[in-house]
Amino acid sequence: VVCLPANAENVDPGGDDSRYAWAENLGWMNLQPGGAGGAGMQVGDAELSGWVWAENAGWISLSCKNTLSCDAVDYGVLNDGNGVLAGYAWAENLGWINFSPSTSGVLVDPSTGEFSGYAWAENAGWISFASSGAVAYGVVTAWVCVPSPAAPVDPPSLEVSDLDGDDLLSWTMVAEATGADIVRGDLGSLRG
Repeated sequence: VVCLPANAENVDPGGDDSRYAWAENLGWMNLQPGGAGGAGMQVGDAELSGWVWAENAGWISLSCKNTLSCDAVDYGVLNDGNGVLAGYAWAENLGWINFSPSTSGVLVDPSTGEFSGYAWAENAGWISFASSGAVAYGVVTAWVCVPSPAAPVDPPSLEVSDLDGDDLLSWTMVAEATGADIVRGDLGSLRG
């Protein structure tokens, strides 16, 4: 599987405001508060980083790396590489936000980048990342994982022949191939 993160923040790649989460006791949370290319949440293969803005709670840090506090308090929101989020975010005015509470959790669809599910904050309640209700909203990221192409059914055949003292390699191309790579060296290096 190949995961494709974007540079800088990678929320709302379509520019259609797919950057808002909602907490019943807190209101709107903006996961791209700096606008396109500005400050906001970054979704990566292993973790979320950056900041979220909540009008009624202030800044929410998604990683202790933001505040250089990892030696004192190690926290962060992790991505298992398949879009299953776990761990905690921190807000000075809100406390801990759990992205994987026992009765719910937050997911990122690895094929579309769409968030779903709920996080839990003791001082704000449930935080929803998508709804198709009366007021539709959701969070979308440019981070997606696409399946690797299947192995070829008919592997290429390789032929080595002598051409005036030099080795000549020739092979058949796999139908789906757009190019070929050659590795040279001794067998020990090739195995490595």
